[in-house]
Amino acid sequence: MADYTPTSHKAINQVHRLKDRARYDAESIHAILDRNIIAHVGFTLPPGAAEEDDWPFVMPMCYGRIDDTVYIHGYVSGRMMKALASDTRPKVCITVTEVSGLVVAMAPFHNSMNYQCAVVFGRGRLVDAPDEKDQALTAITNQPFRHADRWNDSRLPNKTEMVSTKVIAVQIERASAKFRTGGVSDDLKDMENPELVNKYFSGIVPMKTVFGTPEPSEYNAAPVPAYLHPDAMNAEKHK
Repeated sequence: MADYTPTSHKAINQVHRLKDRARYDAESIHAILDRNIIAHVGFTLPPGAAEEDDWPFVMPMCYGRIDDTVYIHGYVSGRMMKALASDTRPKVCITVTEVSGLVVAMAPFHNSMNYQCAVVFGRGRLVDAPDEKDQALTAITNQPFRHADRWNDSRLPNKTEMVSTKVIAVQIERASAKFRTGGVSDDLKDMENPELVNKYFSGIVPMKTVFGTPEPSEYNAAPVPAYLHPDAMNAEKHK
């Protein structure tokens, strides 16, 4: 499995602050990508695409991962799809973050969050091959459902839908993960001050995403699939 450890302190994926929280192994990075459902995709428009094409864009997107490649999709003439499908293989940065708790300190500069975050870098590539496009759309479709096979438990896309949809592949070239776990880190002098510890709360507020009971549509006549039940959706699953 790939190792993305930087070879230079100037490398784009080098974590500079709190380096002990960084990880560069593919297993840690893939695990964060696989557990979550929204990625923020950063890119810039090619020259001439807009009046001011030097503004960076960061857009939330559904995604899916196969091996070392992250896939995203969108309408064929969408701004992002047009930009990332360019023959110039534009650079892309994809970030996925999972927050598991608020860290509440007595002093605001010591407030924090417990989190896991993956940042991956690569270049956009238009997916032309029908087999790869099918595989990518399957991965994107199944990602929010804990990787259950929703794609094949659906009315599959018709020709018009497929033609009007672009898929972009971003092979991970560089990446890093960063983690924060544990408790509060107030200043020692504050922790030893009885007035402060009796006046200002400090501690952790846990956070988690919980899926509820499915609510059928007005026209639905099908039973709820087992993989959509809360016990399945809320289980800790990995690919």
